Amino acid sequence: MRRLFFALPVVVLAIAVAGCSSTSEQQAQQSEAAAAKAQQAAEQAEQDAAKAQAAADKATEAADRATKAVQEATIEINRVADHIDQMQRDREAAMHRHRHSHVTKSARKAAAAKTAAAAPAAAPSSSTK
Repeated sequence: MRRLFFALPVVVLAIAVAGCSSTSEQQAQQSEAAAAKAQQAAEQAEQDAAKAQAAADKATEAADRATKAVQEATIEINRVADHIDQMQRDREAAMHRHRHSHVTKSARKAAAAKTAAAAPAAAPSSSTK
């Protein structure tokens, strides 16, 4: 029994060492699995970053096209506004000419009427001579 008593600690120690090595092996396997998952996550993140970069490039191109379209629209709006301003100036000038013409025509009629009124008075005096 003494031998068994001395052998028992050796057996317990052997089981403990086997258990520790088993635990270490499990931890190593878990670490490898975690490393593999981390590697996959890193690869996925890299792919996602590449997709995000491509999307950002497309968005930049779209923004550039939109900026160009706005600039072209602004040029066209300014051209149309200038044309409308010119048409308005032309209309005002035509109205002014019309008013001036109307006033001049009225002045001519008045002058003609005055001359016509003065002419009959002048005609008898010239016929009496």
